[in-house]
Amino acid sequence: MIETILVLLIAGGSLYQLFSLFCIVSFFGPGITAQEEDTALPAVSLLKPLCGTDPELEKNIRSFCDQDYPEYEVLLGFTDPDDSGLPVAREHARSPECMLRVVVSSGTLGTNRKVSNLQGLAEAAQYPLLAISDSDMRAERTYLRRIIEEYRAGRRRGSNVGLVTSLYKISDPRTPGAALESLTLALDFIPAVLAVERMEGVTFGLGASMLLSKQALEEVGGFPAIANHLADDYQIGNRLSKKGYAVVLSKYVLEDIAGPMRIDDHVTHQLRWARTYRACRPKGYWGYGVTYIVPLALLLLAVEGPTPRALLLFGGTLALRLLTAFAVYRRIIRAQRWLRWLPLIPLKDILSFGIWFRSLWGNTVRWRGATFRVVKDGLIEPLPERR
Repeated sequence: MIETILVLLIAGGSLYQLFSLFCIVSFFGPGITAQEEDTALPAVSLLKPLCGTDPELEKNIRSFCDQDYPEYEVLLGFTDPDDSGLPVAREHARSPECMLRVVVSSGTLGTNRKVSNLQGLAEAAQYPLLAISDSDMRAERTYLRRIIEEYRAGRRRGSNVGLVTSLYKISDPRTPGAALESLTLALDFIPAVLAVERMEGVTFGLGASMLLSKQALEEVGGFPAIANHLADDYQIGNRLSKKGYAVVLSKYVLEDIAGPMRIDDHVTHQLRWARTYRACRPKGYWGYGVTYIVPLALLLLAVEGPTPRALLLFGGTLALRLLTAFAVYRRIIRAQRWLRWLPLIPLKDILSFGIWFRSLWGNTVRWRGATFRVVKDGLIEPLPERR
């Protein structure tokens, strides 16, 4: 009986892997729209909420200051006047090459301090279009042009585009923890988002990049409406979708600078993501368990022994995962150094399955040095620190 259940789960998960592989190849195929002339491009306020000094923060900021775009401003936001990242931000603000301002917000909207930071940035922004990007992201010079063109192309086709959001990758992890994070993004996160995009459309935002108008943001209550939610990016996209706006998934993928991430950092981050996902999308969360085909095949091997069927399914699941990895490499990553981490795929899958299983119970997460309880719909409540 157990063997039959495992075989059915592996079969279902393998079909999902094949479907997600198709989604990767088709989504990142040809068909990117041509760019418009500079005179047609609208001015944009680029908002970067910061907290502390992320790895290579200076280079991250510089990448957004070096955009090949006619008119935009960069706003770097903080909520602590003594934040360690402020000296780096102010140094960039002195550069005449970039229209950059530093914004320190004193007001608190709710539990999520990043949302309070974003509120201060939005109030200071002088342009009606906002491009929001997390502090650990790095962009190429074409970033703004690409997402603006996708925003405008959707509107030209008659779609009521409210948000353009972007995937992200880690192309050159330097530590095992960063490599596990990179493989998780490449083999789990990106395929899952693309599968959802193909089946039902995107109804959420991703913090790597979100392009939207101030007007659309105000129509869904603005930042005060999500001040007590952990996944503020998810909430913005989801509320816009419910309001009748289309959410467009960009073909532009940003670079996440993970730095010297430890394995325990990776586990903490993924557990926080899993519990937030469970609170926001419970149906999708339960279905996610079927995607771990390598651990399921190992369980079958342990239960059934080294039978031809068990060995064949184990080898087949590994082959599918490698095929997905190479598809992501060819279409998205494109950095040969990334390939050296592929032997970690079985370990990553076992660890990811364990994190998913652990996230079935409990609702506490660690974020930015604080502990929170995640409740229904991703709302968070602060918990006192243990001494």
